[in-house]
Amino acid sequence: MFQILKLKIQGDTAYRIARKLNLDPPQVYRTLEFAKANFEEANRMIEELKRLGWPEILKTDTSTGSRAEKKRRTTQIPEVPARSEMIAIKLG
Repeated sequence: MFQILKLKIQGDTAYRIARKLNLDPPQVYRTLEFAKANFEEANRMIEELKRLGWPEILKTDTSTGSRAEKKRRTTQIPEVPARSEMIAIKLG
């Protein structure tokens, strides 16, 4: 899937991707549709998390315990790169 997405982002058609990777064009189309659906679902989930206060809710730890324990329990989630949105747009 990664190779198909990489070639699509570089501007190749599904037919050219199929030829380069020795695949059937319908398989490439299915993979691109599957990836598009995954990106759309991920974007919906990200928007819902943002509405719930993500990632700010992870920065505040009100539990008791030592600093080391708090640091271990705190999960740092990086900001969502804008590139994922660009990929979803190009696949669309």
